[in-house]
Amino acid sequence: MPALGVLALVVGYPVLYTAYLSTQRMNLLDTDPSRYIGTRNYVRLFGDPVFWSSLENTAIYTFGSVIVAALFGLSLALLTENLLGWRFRSIRALLLVPWAVPFVVVAFLFRFMFLQDGGVINAVLLRLGAISSPVLWLNDANLALPSTMLTNIWTMTPFFFLLLSAALSSIPIEVIESARIDRAPTWSMVFHIKLPFLRNELLISGLLMVISNVNDFAKIWAMTEGGPGYATTTLVVYVYRLAFGDFNFGYASAIGVVWLVLLLVFASLYLRAIRTA
Repeated sequence: MPALGVLALVVGYPVLYTAYLSTQRMNLLDTDPSRYIGTRNYVRLFGDPVFWSSLENTAIYTFGSVIVAALFGLSLALLTENLLGWRFRSIRALLLVPWAVPFVVVAFLFRFMFLQDGGVINAVLLRLGAISSPVLWLNDANLALPSTMLTNIWTMTPFFFLLLSAALSSIPIEVIESARIDRAPTWSMVFHIKLPFLRNELLISGLLMVISNVNDFAKIWAMTEGGPGYATTTLVVYVYRLAFGDFNFGYASAIGVVWLVLLLVFASLYLRAIRTA
């Protein structure tokens, strides 16, 4: 009961109040008091191109980052599985450093690395002859989102590496030894023996990272503030702009409610897939 009381106060009340605000015309820049408008804020969503653009950016940023980071984390876990000795353990510890660095620090670090003039990425590419002029990584609408995704992938990969390394160490040694006695090829051992044991860890960690990335605000805002234009604007950034830039709390609350419903639907379908798999 105490735990339920805390959840009701910290989670339940803000959700209910947000749902209430979504039915109001509430803009702090207006002199008129807030008033009930029913579902008009939700109807407005269907004709809002920025909402659909931010929804698309959210899907690309979230699922693209999670899939690539999971593949990198799995590859690193498999490559370092049999490394023994303190030197190799120190290498595995270094691979976890990106996860330990605060997200805002990572965002500003990559923001300076992606600078057009003075950025280390452009400097290296120019030195190698890969490009003839500096690239506008964060100022080009076509490159800004992939650049922020690269930052996010670098941050998330250690999480998958750590979780999957622990899962690999829990595979029964008898199963591995039986496969070796039968002279199973390396790729066959990975796909038919190790990956089935890692299925639950991959699904659960993937769900956690999807929810985390849908709510990711710090890295995107610190790097691009949702720009240029709306090229990197996700749902959380759009809600922030509406609520604390335009002070349109009614419409921002409606988007927040839709955002929450989408997350709940995805989580329920994902958990159902886990149970039936």
